[in-house]
Amino acid sequence: MGLFDFFKQKNKAIAQVATSASNRMEADISKTPIIVALFKTPHDLRDNTWYNEFYSNVATASFAAASPQVLIGPDGFPYFILNTPKINEPFESFCIKNIMDDFLLERGWGVIFNPKEDNSADWVFTHGNIVSLKLNNEFFLATDPADVLNIEFTKTVGILKKEEQVMIAQPSEDYFPFSTRRVLKSFLQSKGIKKPKLMLLTSGIEGKVIHKLAFNIHPENYPVTSKLNYLMQQVGWFLPPDYIIIPLPKNSGLAKGFNDM
Repeated sequence: MGLFDFFKQKNKAIAQVATSASNRMEADISKTPIIVALFKTPHDLRDNTWYNEFYSNVATASFAAASPQVLIGPDGFPYFILNTPKINEPFESFCIKNIMDDFLLERGWGVIFNPKEDNSADWVFTHGNIVSLKLNNEFFLATDPADVLNIEFTKTVGILKKEEQVMIAQPSEDYFPFSTRRVLKSFLQSKGIKKPKLMLLTSGIEGKVIHKLAFNIHPENYPVTSKLNYLMQQVGWFLPPDYIIIPLPKNSGLAKGFNDM
């Protein structure tokens, strides 16, 4: 699903929400025309320079909110709308860096720029992108901009090899913030998992430390593999793009390492 295909399905807008203005130090109106100009560049002409400039400016660029302020995308997740300010018209200023702490993290929202009547949008960030920005000051930790050319969300779902030696722990606040834990717990409960649990599995592979998040999402409960995969992708929407998540069988010896979210 490419960037401009995101709104091919009909979207449902939700009611206006109370938010605080973000006319604070982070909001930078001088960066707004930079992002607006970048949006006009066709996708096939966007190179490394384009992506570097985009990610360097978009988090603090000043944009206007919409009315209603939030819509539900075709993926079922909520996105706060940021629109390009109209020329010579006053507007209430918002930027991602400010609203990230005001309400995006607490409410579990993503961000969408300029949704249009033809069911397209200029850009979309998942909630996991916002979490990554909070933790790493970057939306993506990918080193190659080609890895993030479109917004199709394909979360890395991992496996555990039989010979793989792992350490079990609970993720720290620096790795898995409490706000993310709360919104993801609520989501899992909405999917019928009454008591969501998780653990962090750490292993060393070829000299690299690999972290994997496991939830009590058991393959046995999803006879249709596509339904399990879809749920894992939905879980991944809340997490930074570089995170690896895995399902564990009920009879796994590691299952005793789960703790309540």
